[in-house]
Amino acid sequence: MAEIWTLASDRLSIDVVKPGSEIYGRTRFNWNCFINRITLDGTVQFAEPEQRDPNVGTSYGAGLCSEYHHYDAIESARVGEEYPRLGNGYLVKQDHPFQFMINEPCRPFPTIWEVKSDSITFTTDVALCQGFAAREVKTVKVEGNTISIHTKLTNLGKRAIVAQEYNHNFLSLGGEPISPDYTMHLPGFANLSGGKVMGDNIYGDDEQQCLKLRRVPETAYMTFLDTVKPEFAPYSYKLTSANSTLSLMEKDDFIPVRAVVWGVGHTMCFEGFVQIDIKPGESQEWTRTWTFER
Repeated sequence: MAEIWTLASDRLSIDVVKPGSEIYGRTRFNWNCFINRITLDGTVQFAEPEQRDPNVGTSYGAGLCSEYHHYDAIESARVGEEYPRLGNGYLVKQDHPFQFMINEPCRPFPTIWEVKSDSITFTTDVALCQGFAAREVKTVKVEGNTISIHTKLTNLGKRAIVAQEYNHNFLSLGGEPISPDYTMHLPGFANLSGGKVMGDNIYGDDEQQCLKLRRVPETAYMTFLDTVKPEFAPYSYKLTSANSTLSLMEKDDFIPVRAVVWGVGHTMCFEGFVQIDIKPGESQEWTRTWTFER
């Protein structure tokens, strides 16, 4: 069985990794809608691996991939018991906290998919475990120079699902190395200059509503953004470079509760978190759309 599907529009081609593939079968990122290659107009590449250096630790993310933070499920299980990890399967609670750099033992959720030339819909059922059960329907679609991922999560269990989900954008502008020439425009957040940072390389400019780097990164950099402008909708961010006409923009149909920006020398990644709060018998839906320009 092939490890990927390729979807295409008149401008974009993307590779979508099959759930359970050897390309990505670990237990951090959602196995559905894992996109590890994005090509615009046949030549321009945007997707990056989490790490290029094989000697640097990695959780093997790439391109566009998402993750749920559902702490109630983990905390509900005792050591040795299974709990559901949304996006992957039933994991066995270990005698240490969940660590995303470790590939935990996993019994996968059953998933079916419907594949078309420009879209794939994944339907995953989570059976009752620790009081939680759910159905996730996730659709990725390419159209023109855009990619959209729509998620519908339905609570089929006995307990409310209170969680967060984010998409980790391992991206660059045509492979251009990350430098102070890059700008991440973030008009939906205030107090950019006051965000908690890792190191001193990344900084926020509230007047220009953007994040920049002071120098070419030699180590990872990170900032945490928690001051969301609630009146700003739809939410979007844009990545540009002074060296290029290339750009990319993500637009969300929800107001993120927070965001993290992380990067290394080859990728600058935005993570916008959607708050999930679903009572039994109810559903929640959200969509992210990326536009790639040259």
